[in-house]
Amino acid sequence: MKKIINTLFCFVVLLLIAIHSYGQSLPTNINVDQISDAQLMQYLGLANSSGLSSAELETKAREKGLSEEQIQKLKQRIIVANAGGTNAAGKNNIADSNDLRTKVVSRNAKPATIYTANALAVFGSELFSTDNLTFEPNLQIPTPKNYVIGTGDKINIDLFGYSDAAFKLQVNPEGIIRIPNLGPIKINGLNFDDATQKIKSKLVAIYPQIASGKTSVQITLGQIRTIRVTMIGEIAKPGTYSLPSLASLVNALYVAGGPNAIGSYRDIELIRNGKVMANFDLYDFLLKGDLSKSLRLEDDDIIKVNPYLNRVIFTGAIKRPAIYEVRNTDNMKDLLSVSGGFSDRAFKDFIRVVRVTHSQKEAITVPAAAFGSFTFRSGDSCYVDAIFNRYTNRIIIDGAVYHPGVYSLSNFSSLKNLLQTANLREDAYLQRGIISRRNDQYVPIIQDFNVADIVNGKSDIILQREDSIKIFSVFDIKPKDSISIIGEVNKPGDYTYTDSLQLQDIILMAGGFKESASNTRIDIARRIKDSTSELEKQQYAIITTIELHKNLSENIRAAHFTLEPFDIITIRKNPSYQEQITVTVEGEVMYPGQYTLEHKKETLSALIARAGGLKSTAYPKGAVLLRNDLLNDGSRKVNNISKLNLLAISDSSSQLNKDSLLNSLNANAGGVGIRLQEALAQPGSAYDIYLQNGDELSVPTTLQTIKTTGSVYIPKQVVYIKDKSFKYYIGESGGFSPRALKSRSFVVYANGQIKRTHHFLMIRSYPSIEPGAEIFVPVKKVSVTSTLAEVGAIGTVLSGLATTYLILRSLGL
Repeated sequence: MKKIINTLFCFVVLLLIAIHSYGQSLPTNINVDQISDAQLMQYLGLANSSGLSSAELETKAREKGLSEEQIQKLKQRIIVANAGGTNAAGKNNIADSNDLRTKVVSRNAKPATIYTANALAVFGSELFSTDNLTFEPNLQIPTPKNYVIGTGDKINIDLFGYSDAAFKLQVNPEGIIRIPNLGPIKINGLNFDDATQKIKSKLVAIYPQIASGKTSVQITLGQIRTIRVTMIGEIAKPGTYSLPSLASLVNALYVAGGPNAIGSYRDIELIRNGKVMANFDLYDFLLKGDLSKSLRLEDDDIIKVNPYLNRVIFTGAIKRPAIYEVRNTDNMKDLLSVSGGFSDRAFKDFIRVVRVTHSQKEAITVPAAAFGSFTFRSGDSCYVDAIFNRYTNRIIIDGAVYHPGVYSLSNFSSLKNLLQTANLREDAYLQRGIISRRNDQYVPIIQDFNVADIVNGKSDIILQREDSIKIFSVFDIKPKDSISIIGEVNKPGDYTYTDSLQLQDIILMAGGFKESASNTRIDIARRIKDSTSELEKQQYAIITTIELHKNLSENIRAAHFTLEPFDIITIRKNPSYQEQITVTVEGEVMYPGQYTLEHKKETLSALIARAGGLKSTAYPKGAVLLRNDLLNDGSRKVNNISKLNLLAISDSSSQLNKDSLLNSLNANAGGVGIRLQEALAQPGSAYDIYLQNGDELSVPTTLQTIKTTGSVYIPKQVVYIKDKSFKYYIGESGGFSPRALKSRSFVVYANGQIKRTHHFLMIRSYPSIEPGAEIFVPVKKVSVTSTLAEVGAIGTVLSGLATTYLILRSLGL
């Protein structure tokens, strides 16, 4: 105990030094309660590094003017701050010789664990895991009359009337308070009422007016003491806890996290001076709100949580499935009461129980009559069935009636009565309805009936339990007729056919004509229907062409052309209609941007002229024309032709080499290989091609590098030098690698054109090099067969050399 007090005092004075180190002044009327927990822990950390001795710290505290009352408050605050059992120095607080942790009530304590099994919680464990339920004792209440005074309590005595005086006295460790001019009064161990009477009787000696009533005395409890309670047994966080003296047994249980996984919720003992004062059953509180056995704690009380004796699992159709702790005398009826009883859909005739014996499991069926006598063994698993998903008197009607659904057989025993109540719809098919039922062997069967005969009373059918009646709609038994309209209308698509539907109707349903629609050509394709012949027809459809003005009222006969199911109407586009066509020019032109073409034969040279001509920095040989019909078409089918040709050139290349080639080609995918320089020099020539909608012309700035790729030692970009040959740039890249396929080398130019290496006799003619070009050197493919052949040849040569050496050695040469 001394060790704890010394440690706490060191914390207090360390706190004061920390505050002092911040240069703060502490007046004697400081409110310690206003210091936040965060500030408290910060001060403790700073004070811990001060290096002053306990005596020096005590002197500093006195110099700051702290009273004993303030120091006591700080002690209590530090106890709370160190509720986890570790002080600022990182050492555990030791309580007595039992190595138990000292803890206090904390509103911010982490919720305890909910103990579960098979996803079921132990009933009551959630009580100790709820964030907004603290179970802290209420300190803002009048002092209970049976409250027992002890060391540390503060007594406030107020005298008013003929005499006026006030005293604030603390009960010392001997249980005594000392009133000035009166002497010591021992009140330790007395309840509050007895202590009050004793103090009043003593005060009469110096204030005789009390006896006559001229002076009144009011005695209150100013500050309660802290008591120490030890939690042992099957508790989540066993240890010694510092609690307010108003705390009860339930308060202490909550602070300690409640029972652990094997702790009992129904056998909790309060031990005082070696005697069991109360045996607390938490279920009394959970089920009845009864806290009569949750006694107020006293100093050095011990709370022991015993291990549970019996636990059973209760699931199924009950209100509160959980794991329940049962006593030896509890029966199934008691368990039902604890669990809240049967749910609304419970089958109440019996309860299934699975019991674990010494070697195996046992199935038990407990009938309702035995609920009051059946007792449990720990580990029993009880299950309540739900009621059957079946009806005693159900019949069902569905289909073309206004009130489909479930009906009672008791009220509708005949089919006629049911149809009259369900009310047939106008679209009901009257020639046939069906009843799905089961025969005597419970085999499903179908019974048909004439709906019209039943309604007219010509016949009737007696219904049975679980009969299902189906009334068909005429729309269910005929094909869903439709009309299709395509072409130049605003909402082309399929539309439901109705009788007497006319051409102008379907055009209006489709949102009317587009601006591009032709009013002189509308085709109607009609399906050929001939049910009398089974021969194969050579004709697919009957085509009718109609001229119809966009103003439907101008051609009444054509507009009122009557359609038939599955007609396909095609609205043609006016051949003279043409939307504006735009192209884009970018890069080194005077006015880049989008341009609308004037006519179909506008050329490259005309577009450059409209764009203000080329800038002085333009490089026309590197100009690229991207065309939409070559882009975004799967794998760019038009360009794939050239890709396949190039891959054929490098068919001996490795896969890695081909991948590199394809990456290079993809960069120019969708491009048209133009020669802008020739097109500008010779307007109207074959080089000056016509533009198409969406074309994008890009004119780069003057290019100054050449890129080498493939089987060279160092693939890189080399500065372009005029008149330098193919081999020069290969040399700048370290030369051909040993596996270079020189004869298949080719060049991809900046405008997308490609040239390959040519051969004449034994002479290679490499392509010329222009700025921005990329040189590609394929890699020879090394086969396993050729490698093995080379190894075999080397082996043969080495074998021959070895034989020659042995012959020469045998001849002494």
